[in-house]
Amino acid sequence: MMVAAIYPYLVAAHVTAVVFLVGGLLAQERIVNAISQSPPEAQAGVLVALQRLERTVTTPALLLTWILGLSLALSAGWLSSGWLIVKLIFVVALSALHGVRSGRIRRSLRTRTAIEKIPGADLGVLVAMLVIAVLAIVKPA
Repeated sequence: MMVAAIYPYLVAAHVTAVVFLVGGLLAQERIVNAISQSPPEAQAGVLVALQRLERTVTTPALLLTWILGLSLALSAGWLSSGWLIVKLIFVVALSALHGVRSGRIRRSLRTRTAIEKIPGADLGVLVAMLVIAVLAIVKPA
């Protein structure tokens, strides 16, 4: 089967993975912000649930986003495009945020300490997604 024939399905799968990734990142940030003032022992159950969300939804969505996105970029010949390079900078930033957040959840569970907020992370996710979406749709020269 030619890449052109499956291209729309790759795009649909990529967008779906992005929706789950961003939903997971935003949910984690909102929940962490809500519980961060609670004592560590009151946070434990919520942090276990957040870790489960991270392992079953957010991380697989991140991996699929990267795999499908790079597949699309390779098949369309966009790897040298300036808009894609800028987009990838924002994608790397979201990936790093995911890593920091998942690391903080693990550390809080391991050390039984309160989870730390990442100031502005939820706004950062929204801004990054806006930039990524505009670049992906407009593909400026």
